[in-house]
Order: sequence, then C-alpha cells, then structure tokens
Amino acid sequence: MTLLSVENVTRRYRLPRQALLTPPAVLTAVDQASFTLERGETLGIVGESGSGKSTLARMVMAFERPDEGRVLFEGKDLATLAPADLRALRPHFQLVFQDPYSSLNPRRTVGWSIAEPLRATGQADKARVAQALEQVGLRPEDADKYPHEFSGGQRQRVAIARAIVTRPSLLVADEAVSALDMSVQAQILNLLMDLQDELGLAILFISHDLSVVGSICDSILVMEHGKTVEYGAAQQIMRAPEQGYTRSLLTAAGLI
Repeated sequence: MTLLSVENVTRRYRLPRQALLTPPAVLTAVDQASFTLERGETLGIVGESGSGKSTLARMVMAFERPDEGRVLFEGKDLATLAPADLRALRPHFQLVFQDPYSSLNPRRTVGWSIAEPLRATGQADKARVAQALEQVGLRPEDADKYPHEFSGGQRQRVAIARAIVTRPSLLVADEAVSALDMSVQAQILNLLMDLQDELGLAILFISHDLSVVGSICDSILVMEHGKTVEYGAAQQIMRAPEQGYTRSLLTAAGLI
C-alpha cells in the first residue's frame, strides 16, 4: 500500500476586504496538487517563497484541510477522521521545522521536549528519549540540557530526535536545513539519509534549493504559484528538465 497519497488538493485563503462593498479576494495557495510517496522513499517539493510548498506540507500534516481533494495516509483520508482517530494516527507522521530553536521550549530541557510526542500518547519513556538522542548523534545525558546550550546544528538534531521518538513512518522536513551553514547542512542531510536506512522512513523534503533536493531525493515535485510545474524522477528532472521554471531554479542553484 502507498504510504502517502495526495490527490488533487487545493487550498484557498480569503484575503482582507479592500473596500466595504466589494467581496474579499481569494488566494489559491495550492492548486490541484497530486503526488504519491512510498515507504522508504524521499520526495522533494521545491519552489520559491510563495510557491505553496509549506501550505502543502500543512495539509499533509493535517494542520489544515484542503478545500478540494484528499490527503490519504495509509489509505485513510486525514480530513474525514474523527479527532480521536487523527490523534492516534499522528505519531506515524512527524514534522521537522525550519527553526528548531523556536520549536523547542527554552524553559524546558531537551529531554522534556523530545518526550512531548510520547506524552501525547501516554507513552513517555526516558529510554526512548535516550535512544532517539543516540540515533541523531547526541548523548543520552544531553537530555538534561537546555536548548541554548546547543549549537544550531545540534538543535536541529534535537528536533529530529523529537520527530523520530514516536517511530514514525513519514518524516516531513520543511526547510529543515535552510538556516544552517553548508558544512552543517551536509551533516544533517547525511543524518536524515542514515535514519531513513535505519528506520525505513519515508521523507517529504521541502526546500527552495534544488541542489539540495536533487542530492537526496528519489523524485521531485516543482511548484510555482501553487501549481505543479513538473513532477517525476529526480535524476530525470535534474538532467533534463522539461519546463523553463525548473531550468531557472537549476540555474539559480548553479547546476546548469
């Protein structure tokens, strides 16, 4: 069974009314997007700021519902699940944010933050926290430290530990390396690939940088202004893009 299937999803937002007697404008952030993701595979979603890729990620995470279309995880339509059923399913798909410092409670130890998804399911376990820290290249005793005691790259490792502590099937990484310098980016990308091999993770990797996406992804979906511009095997898109917009992203990344 396909792990994740996104079927013709559309998301619209009503903009502030510009005049008293005129209807508010509507922004279509995502327009009829579709893709599938199998277990153990990596799909890259790439596009410039405002392309709709983060909105698409929020729908995959069930933070927002599509106005049209469906997001199916393990065959279940996330928008139609009862709240209790969605809470039970949520440990199986987890998110890694762009800025780990803002997503970690500065007044709590990182061990507390890593255990947060476990507490939500009543399964808080110090041994699971220690294992997650070791899996991301940190030490179990680091659980007693606070976020400010870590470097940016280490905090991203903590954020990844929190994401994998529930042993998910899907990891959604939304610009997870864009705030890091190049050497640390490479370390985090290698970590994600190692975790994918170890845990059998599917990864939805969202980025504006086609060079990063092309280096780790099996397939790529290119978005512009909410629309899918190109979708296919990563090697094909990187070597012979069909669309001018994709070629412009490759040019901006210094790849052609």
